[in-house]
Formats: sequence, structure tokens, C-alpha cells
Amino acid sequence: MGKAIKNIWRVICYPLMYLGVQFVVSLIYGIVAVIVIGFKIGLESFASGDFLLGDNLSELILSNINLWIPVVISVVITVGILFLILRKEWKTERLWNFSQIKIPPALLCLALGAALNILTICVLGFLQVSQEPSALDDLVGNNLIAEFMIIAVLVPILEEIIFRGIVQRRLSKMMSRHIAIFLQALIFGIIHLNLLQGIYAFFLGVIIGYVYHWFDSIWIAIAIHGAFNGTNVLLFYIFGDSEINLIYFLFIALIVFIATMTSLAVLSERQKLKAYSNNISGNNNYNRWYF
Repeated sequence: MGKAIKNIWRVICYPLMYLGVQFVVSLIYGIVAVIVIGFKIGLESFASGDFLLGDNLSELILSNINLWIPVVISVVITVGILFLILRKEWKTERLWNFSQIKIPPALLCLALGAALNILTICVLGFLQVSQEPSALDDLVGNNLIAEFMIIAVLVPILEEIIFRGIVQRRLSKMMSRHIAIFLQALIFGIIHLNLLQGIYAFFLGVIIGYVYHWFDSIWIAIAIHGAFNGTNVLLFYIFGDSEINLIYFLFIALIVFIATMTSLAVLSERQKLKAYSNNISGNNNYNRWYF
């Protein structure tokens, strides 16, 4: 019983740390920002003789707080903590191996992530479900580059390290790979703390989990996740709140999804066959594909 509890803790402690760091950094940053900005606004209003009170003062303070700063700080701190704790393990497991970079699976994963995002949008549109804005939606205003870097690069890197690089890998050592993939996807969905986002995050986690298992590469997982989030950012800037032809987009996205998943499965099998033939021929220097 004690061993089981220890194993469970070794899995869930990292997602909990992810939430904990976000909470602590956001809390500290919020307190400091409110004090500094409030003091600055107070001096300016005192000098001008135009005193602000109540809701007007609160709105002005909140409008001057850069909400993206605690997100970036949280990502950097969490990745730093993970590296300090797991650097020996990652070195042994070659988590960050760049050797034998393969462009075809990388491009396929980018296309897969984009197709998954468009499929999600189409399904929500057909179901007439209005998605509640996430905590990241209003972070950087109209700064496309900053928003893209946070949502499509930093967040996917951190979340893939935790949920595929740590959670899925450790669960796979305790149970069958299929159960491990679905369980890590469930944790991935729950950690979003939003029912609707949690549902499609679960399905995204399953897809990424299987592709990650096929290629054993954290960069493959980051590519899919980054493309998924990045497509959402770009589509919002391109179309905004205007209506789109859901049937057309759904048809294209389905074709891309089926084509990319099939191609990745075929490439994975070819990789396994190559590894097997190299082992049979006595060549033990074969390295799996890493993106």
C-alpha cells in the first residue's frame, strides 16, 4: 500500500507543483504590482489634483498590470525546478536528444496539431457551445507575437515536459501503455480547471500521448501541442468573431487529421522495423528518431 501511494505521489506531485508555482507567482506578482502601480497612480493623481477612488481606481490599476509576466516567470521557475530535480534522469533517458532530427514527422505533427484545433472549433460550433475564455486569452492584449510565444511556445514546452515527459513515462512503467496514455490525458484535462477545456484537453492528451509513445520524443509532443495552441491564436486574429464555414473547415481538418495520423503510424512502424533489422545485423548503435 505504501509503495502504491509513493508511486502515485511521484506522478501527481509535478502537475500539483505546476499549479502551485503558478498560484504563488501570480499571488506575489499581483500584490507587488497593485502596491507599485497603486502608489504610482496615487502620486500622479495627487500631483494633478484629480483623485481616483473606488471602482475607478481599481479598474485603472488592473488595466496597468501586465498579466503575461507571472505566466512567463512561472514557466521559467517550473522548468528550472524540474531540471534541477530530474537532470540526471533526463540525461539517462535522453529526453532532450536532438540527434537524428527528422523533418517529415515534425512537419506532420505541426499539421496534426493545427487540424486538431480546427476540429475542436468545428465540433464546438456545431454543438453551439460557447467556450469560456481561458486565463491566457486576455494576457497580452493585441500583441500577437507575445501572445503566440506564450501560448504556442512556452506553455506547450512546460506542459509536455510535465504530462508526457514525466507523467506518461512514469505511468508507463507502472501499467500498460494504453492505460497510462488515457490516465495522463485525464490528469491533463483535470489540470485545466475548466470543464469544457478539460474535455478537449483530454482528447488532445490522448492523441499526443500515442504519438509521443510511437516516437519517444518530447519534441514531437511539443510540436503537436504548440501547433494546436498556435492555430487557435492565429485563427482568432484572422477571423475574430466573424462566422466561418464550419462544414468546409471540418472537411479539410478531417482529411489532414486522418492523413497525418496514418503517416505518423506508418513512419513509426518503419522506425521499429529499422531498429529490429539493425539489432539482428548486430548494429547496436541505432538511435530512435528524435525531433
